[in-house]
Amino acid sequence: MNAIVIDIETEKDFKEVGGKQNMHLLGVTVVGMYEYTTNAFIAFEKEEFSRLEEIFELSSLLIGFNIKHFDIPVLQPHIKFDLGRFDVLDLMDEVERGLGFRVSLDNLSRATLGVGKSGMGLEAIDWWRGGLKDKVKEYCLQDVRLTRDLYEFGKERGFILADTRDRGRVKIEVRWRDNAPTIKKILSDALQRRVTIMVDYKVEDNSKTPPSRRKIDIHTISADSFEGYCHMRGGIRTFYIERIVSAAVTTELYQLQHDVQQSLI
Repeated sequence: MNAIVIDIETEKDFKEVGGKQNMHLLGVTVVGMYEYTTNAFIAFEKEEFSRLEEIFELSSLLIGFNIKHFDIPVLQPHIKFDLGRFDVLDLMDEVERGLGFRVSLDNLSRATLGVGKSGMGLEAIDWWRGGLKDKVKEYCLQDVRLTRDLYEFGKERGFILADTRDRGRVKIEVRWRDNAPTIKKILSDALQRRVTIMVDYKVEDNSKTPPSRRKIDIHTISADSFEGYCHMRGGIRTFYIERIVSAAVTTELYQLQHDVQQSLI
């Protein structure tokens, strides 16, 4: 699964920007991320957003807590492409569907995992302004870890837990499983739409060498491989699907010779 779990910290609070209607003005200090393909937790500052965008480009699913209504719209002005094109799993929406109302990440984490948050978002703003950047990154990545662990708990067991005033501790049935599309589906969709893909590709099955990142225009797809123009090699190559670690579409379009011929008819 080529998914990432994200969380952000902001430069300002809602009072400073005139309310939630000006969410796009909050600014971003840190984006915390867990990347499934590398099993790594990473914190990005603004100066590192180009690397952040590269990882986004290769992602098939964004996972987070309240990211549809907060993290994504706040982050969007700082990213060069439309984040709306990604599949999103928002754990808060799933919890609200199952429970009938919203509860906090801290509540869910304490009830389900036995561990809660280490602070509040408003505190992180003060920490950043006080020069405590590492503390903000640590706080942000802890939220990422809690979100990932909640997701994994629900995926494995089919439920998570919450503490409520009226009913005590309750079980919330969740629907998420492996929501990421298969590599084969990503390839098929890219060919159909004539969109260049970006893949992390292992040259050999048993090689310890890290996969290489390649841009490819797909020409044909068979049961276990596909043929396409490799931008890195500058020519047509055959790629084995089982050697693809991750794949994602880009915003670049291409044409095949058949397309050109058809347009001339």
